[in-house]
Order: sequence, then structure tokens, then C-alpha cells
Amino acid sequence: MEYPATREAFPTHPMFTPVFFARSALSTVMAAALVALQGSAFADTRSSGAAAESSPVSTTQASRQPDTAVIPRLTFPLAGDFHESGGAEVVSAQGPHRFLRIGPVTGYHPTSLKTSLRIATDLHLKNEGSIALWVCPLETLAVAAPMGGFMDKDPNAQEYGLLADAFPNNNPATSIFAWYWRSAWHPQMIAKFKNGAAGGAHADFDTTPYVPVEHLPLQENQWYELVLSWNKAENRIFVYVNGLLCATTGYPFHADSPRPELFLGNTAMVFANLRLYDVELSGDDVFREWSKEAFPVLPETQHALASLFDPTQPKAKADWQPDAKWKLAYDQPLTTPGSFSDWTQQGCLAPGFALKELATTSEGLLIETPDRIDVESRVYFWSPQIFEGDLAVEFEFRSEKPTGLALLVVQASGMRREDFLTDHPPRTTGAMNTIITDRVRNYHWEFFRHSVDVRGDVDTQVLVKNPWLFPLGMSSRPLSTPGKWSKLLFVQEGGRLRAAIDGQWLLDVRDNPDSNNGPVFNSGRIGLRLMYQTRMRFRNLKVWNRTHEADAPNGT
Repeated sequence: MEYPATREAFPTHPMFTPVFFARSALSTVMAAALVALQGSAFADTRSSGAAAESSPVSTTQASRQPDTAVIPRLTFPLAGDFHESGGAEVVSAQGPHRFLRIGPVTGYHPTSLKTSLRIATDLHLKNEGSIALWVCPLETLAVAAPMGGFMDKDPNAQEYGLLADAFPNNNPATSIFAWYWRSAWHPQMIAKFKNGAAGGAHADFDTTPYVPVEHLPLQENQWYELVLSWNKAENRIFVYVNGLLCATTGYPFHADSPRPELFLGNTAMVFANLRLYDVELSGDDVFREWSKEAFPVLPETQHALASLFDPTQPKAKADWQPDAKWKLAYDQPLTTPGSFSDWTQQGCLAPGFALKELATTSEGLLIETPDRIDVESRVYFWSPQIFEGDLAVEFEFRSEKPTGLALLVVQASGMRREDFLTDHPPRTTGAMNTIITDRVRNYHWEFFRHSVDVRGDVDTQVLVKNPWLFPLGMSSRPLSTPGKWSKLLFVQEGGRLRAAIDGQWLLDVRDNPDSNNGPVFNSGRIGLRLMYQTRMRFRNLKVWNRTHEADAPNGT
């Protein structure tokens, strides 16, 4: 939704009337959530190996008195000039730019890739600190599939630099400190204290000093307050958006020493009210400062952010039951010997990477993957049959250790709807590439996510359409407890896909065949995938199908 009127002038408009008190309406819920999140301990779920044991992670920030104001070392309004207050930093601007008013806020907008705004500062060299700034995208920014042609000419086309200690600030390979938004899925924002690229294949999760924000679409002409805080000695890097905690790093890392300068801005966004703090802001600090801000936030914008990052958001009751049109196509308690032997294992087959456990017991199917972080320490199991039509999958699962990641794959088929198990050469690796780059269409739902590259203070859920890596939905719920059984339910009815755990819908999304991400899938195998450091039991697996008569093949 756009703000009314031109970007140069802001008229009074009734749509802004509820915006300023919308924060107070949300304050009670958000403040309670932040207090709960602030004290949550997630070191055990995000650490691994001897390094984690010898270098414990602290996730509890020092709290200040409720009314204690945190004074920034530098305030840089960017509201028509480059004057700053409160610090001795030297600011220099080169290249074409303008100051643009959007709503009631005026900000700085570089209009060329050659434009640089340099701030001479050593803040990011220090052990702890925080950076806050307002950003306003001039277009709605979301996930876009990479295209080889232009990516060959501009490998960093999907990176939108916010701040970095090198210019241009959207090239992670040349910077040590960098904070940037990305038009790519997982992660969609990165902040790093590492020489060179940090995310994806470049991350060593025992040492890499970076924090990933998984999903953060930004709406056109909407102001957002972004805050990055860090305490290197205590292995913490946090990111907040509009007062909400949206990313955490809680494993031991080694931070490289950045250059004593920062370059601000990109041509797709307007920037205002940059503040540098000599202290690590707590969640209470961030929420309190955000609540005082004078820029407008539309309620629907804030609710969209809360649905992604706030685990206290109410969820609808999952009341789905199969009617007479649904056929029970698979029913296996997984509690008797041989009841899982007809599933196809892919991964954990290489020497030294065998599963630690694979057994059918009276309590259910037990699978435990190796602890070592490697592409070979992950495993798929594919169903013995293909399911066609609308689909519902239900089973119970119990994690038996606090670490790991488990996902459900549905409607998995080849790119032309063929059976990838029988028509393609055999695959032996459990790597994620099978379902995201290797000619296998599918939807995958990550329903248990306690690995090092996701938030460790809450349970997050993501549903992705592959191989386009198109995120259909994400949500958060309170942190789950190992050793407790939960019931999972996935229902696809045409283009509508819903996902529930323990009777609550966590995701309710729609796929669109006209969105340049392939058709709505309605045929394929289902699969279970477990990553390293996962120990989980499964029981009472049921699959229903529903085929519309008008769509049924001849002869059936």
C-alpha cells in the first residue's frame, strides 16, 4: 500500500491518524514478547562441537532501568543535509543524490551506483555497539529468482547495501563489515563481521560472525526502522525491524577487524535518522526507542512483520477433517518391524556418514543423523508410492535432542511431472540441492528448525516452492521442548496450502501458476528430510488424496 500524494510533499491524510497510536495498541503484546525472548536461552540449540563447549554463548543482555534513555554516539538525520550531531565522525558525500520526502520524513537517496556517502568511524571495530537507521524502499522489494544472464554481468545484482566498510557496499567479497538486504530467499538480509562473503556456502557455522534474517519483504513507500546490535565477546549479533527481534546469532564466532569507515545507501531505498551507539542495545531499548519514533507505520505493515517474527501472534484452530471425497491412500503406524523398509533412503550412505540410528520401535520410527556438519550427514526418505490430486499428510513427531532440522517434502516429481526416482539417475547425497536445483519440483515445509543458520529463540516455520526457491510463507511459534510428541498436518486443496502443528494453523498460503514459478503441483512422492545433529521419532503417518472427477484420467 502506498502513501498518498507525491514523494516531494506530504499532505495531511486520514490514513495516518491511526498509525501513531497503533504502536501503543501493539505495545503490550510486543513488549511481553520481547521480554520473553530477551531472556530465552538458545546457546545449546545453536552450538556444536568442542568449540561450543569451550566457548559458551551468552544470550542474556544486560538490562537497563526502564526509563533510562540510551544516548547515541552519533545522530545523522539526513533530513536535507549531511550534518551530524553528537560525534566527531567525518562525513563526505560524492556523486549524484537527492533528499526525498516520503510521508512526513525526509531522507537521503543516492541516485547513482557511483554515489558514495562515507562516514569515518570506528564504532564497528569495537567489541559492542548498535546501529539504527530508517529505510524506505521506493519499490516493493521481495524475493526474485536469479537469472543467469544478468547475474553473469552483475553477480551482486541481488544485494542492496545498507552499510559496509568498503565501496561499493553491495559486494560482500570486498568488505569485512557489511549489512545488506537481498532479493533472494534464505537469507534475505545479512550482517557480517567477516572478511569476504559470509552466507550460504561461505559460512562455517563454528566460526562465521554473521547474522541472517531469513525473510523480510519490504513494501513500497513504507518506512522501516532497522537495528543491528552486537557483542562480539559474548557471541551475539541481533537484528530488529520496527522493534521486533528478527534474527539472532548464538554460536561462538571469530570477528575479523573491519576498516574504520562506513559507506551508506543504495539506489532503491531512502535513508534517514542514522544513529550509532557505543553499547549493545537490549530488546527493551530497541522497542522503547522504536515506540518513540515519529515516522508513520501502517498497521498492516506492522502486522505483516509480527506474523513473521512474533511467536505470540494468535493462530487459527486447525479443524480440518477428511470428508467422503478424500481417500486414505497410506496408513502406517511405523511401530512394527519392516513398516518403513519400502521407503527409499537417499543420503547418509557415504563411508563415515552412516545414520547413527534407523529403527522401527514400539514408540515409532527412530532416525538419528550424524553430528558432523557436512553435505553427506543429511538424509531423505522417499515414499514408496506417488500421490495424485489434492493432498493431506498427518503424522506425529518427537525430537529427542535440542538441535537439528526436519522437513516434509510433498508433490515431488520431475520437471515434466515424471517420477524422478524411476526416470532420473539415482541420487545418493542428502544435500538440499536435490529439491532446490536438481530437476525435482516440490513444496517443502521445514517444520522443525533448530540449526545454526536460523533463529534459536523461537520455532520458525517456512514453506517453499522449488526449484524456484519461492517462499510461500513463514511464521514463528514459541520454542518447542525436546521429548514431547507433536502432531503435524499439511493440507493442499488446489492452490491453497496449509500447515498446522498441535492443532494450530501456522501457515495458510496460496500458490499461483501465473507467478512465473511453475504450475500448482498436484502429483508426486512425499519425503522426509533430516539434517545433521537431528534425532527424531515418527509415528501414525497417514496420507489422503482427493481427485476431482473432472480431472480424473480416463480409465480410472
